[in-house]
Amino acid sequence: MNDDRLTGLLGALRNERMDRIADDRIRARLENAWTTRRRQRSLGFRLRRLAPVLAAIALFAGLGGATMNASGDSVLYGIRVAVEDAAVALHASPEDKAEYLLALLDQRQSEAARLEQTGQALAASRVRQIESDTLRLVQSTLPTAPEVEVALPTPSPTPSPSPTPEPTASPSPSPIPTPSARPPTPRPTAPPATPVRTDAPTPRPTATPVPTPSPTAIAVTAIGVVKNADLTPAGGVCVRLTTASTTCLTTTAADGSYRLTSSAKVGQTIQLIFTRQDATVLWKGLASMVVKGPTVLMPDVKLQK
Repeated sequence: MNDDRLTGLLGALRNERMDRIADDRIRARLENAWTTRRRQRSLGFRLRRLAPVLAAIALFAGLGGATMNASGDSVLYGIRVAVEDAAVALHASPEDKAEYLLALLDQRQSEAARLEQTGQALAASRVRQIESDTLRLVQSTLPTAPEVEVALPTPSPTPSPSPTPEPTASPSPSPIPTPSARPPTPRPTAPPATPVRTDAPTPRPTATPVPTPSPTAIAVTAIGVVKNADLTPAGGVCVRLTTASTTCLTTTAADGSYRLTSSAKVGQTIQLIFTRQDATVLWKGLASMVVKGPTVLMPDVKLQK
């Protein structure tokens, strides 16, 4: 079929009228085909444009997972430490911040101990340095418990028993000398003994007293329960370390329990102050305990007016 004949046929179709039903059917098929093709082209185009973005997201996700799971002997451990230290600012509550820092300190101590057990001294020393920096951060963030001197009861003086008088011996009569029949024969004098040479004692060197190292401050968590005057759980009670500050370091829960982390030394006596204002009535309580480790179980407190 040449071009002239095709042109003639198309010109003839211009004057032909198609059936309306067939016309609608063909139009619907064309519209559906066009819509399907457009949708497919649009989805493929979007996928092609999103492919680099999705690849970058997958790369960063994999890199982030590898970084956050990096051990102390990995080159990514420094990045992990920097990310974990930066996450401290995301914890607004002092309690959440203290718990997060304590969890970091415990995690880095465990990592350093694991590296020391496996014989990786260089990586262990680096993790120990990071651990010491974390400990200083914990001590600077946590409130410092003031040292409290607890007065010990002084024993009452015991009266000493009066001395019993000893009986006085009566004087015995002096014996009467009896005259001897003859004077005693003098005995020969023994030769003088040779003096024994004794060496002078050598003075011993005085031992230099070794100074006792003072205990360092550690993170101490005090745990206890506060009760009302009728022995019901006291909720919403303000917990402080000193009366000089009116800021509550934490408050008791609905069951009266509390958990306060502060910086203190082993052997130090920490004292907690509890207050709650009910209208015009101020309820108060006090508890103290000697620090023997990182966790201190405080005695139960009963609020009083």
